[in-house]
Amino acid sequence: EVINYPFTNQEMMDILGFTGDRAKTFRIANPMSEEFPLLRTHLIPGLLTALQRNIGRGTKDLALFEMGSVFRNTQAPKSITLPTTNKKPDSKTISQIYGSVPKQMLFVGGVLSGNKSQDSWQGKGQLFTWSDAISAAVEIVESTGNSFEIVSTELAPWHPGRCAEIKVDGKAIAHAGELHPRVCATLNLPERTCVFAVIISELPLKEFSTAPQIWNMPPVVQDIALVVSKDVSAFALEKCLKVGAGNLLESISLFDRYDQIGDGKVSLAFTLTFRASDRTLTSDEVSKYRDSAVSAAAKEFGATLRG
Repeated sequence: EVINYPFTNQEMMDILGFTGDRAKTFRIANPMSEEFPLLRTHLIPGLLTALQRNIGRGTKDLALFEMGSVFRNTQAPKSITLPTTNKKPDSKTISQIYGSVPKQMLFVGGVLSGNKSQDSWQGKGQLFTWSDAISAAVEIVESTGNSFEIVSTELAPWHPGRCAEIKVDGKAIAHAGELHPRVCATLNLPERTCVFAVIISELPLKEFSTAPQIWNMPPVVQDIALVVSKDVSAFALEKCLKVGAGNLLESISLFDRYDQIGDGKVSLAFTLTFRASDRTLTSDEVSKYRDSAVSAAAKEFGATLRG
């Protein structure tokens, strides 16, 4: 975990391509340093600065995260008369003072760079990828008990086509993916550096969550590989398979993606786990549920089983 000062500068905001609300900041009247005269509108500038500093000191394999407030100048300022100091202000005055403070959103963000695991006698190490950033953001959103959807989007400073947007109740709550190569080059960061950011304060908090069930009956596992258009997201296909597979589907997970199909196609392979609470499922039953899932994918996305 890192704890950064909540300050930035216009140069960094321009490098990251911030526009709209993310570009609406506050200039500090008496900044600690003239180099950072603005309040941050996002956690990414500080995280990338921390990454630069660590790389400069010889640490290249990093996974850093931060939780903190951001400040966006999106509301008309409220002018108030400050109370005197010779007595405690009344509750109305205190309320007015707090009401004049700009809105502060609570974020959690992270940056991933370098190796996730090192080379060893057990095998070759692995680099952090943009899917790791997405997984981190998804895990945070899932922990709140909210249902969500993942869609592909284009938003600076992420790489087009390698940026995911996570929505809750139709509202964008998080973004995650790979930094744009231009940003990495400008900031002298390793290629394929990945970042994520989740707006914690905008997430609805669920009072109750359901504990996972404990089963006595054994599971039955089926693997399927489907060929779909490259425009179809794995999340959308997974969601369709869940609906088609029925209530006895316990879990589904993507375990392989193969892009060398040609004709604008991609192969996505999933593991489907089925289980009943009162009996051991037969192979015929599971085949029926699997075929139902495949049929749903074929109907919605034109998916075909990979031979």
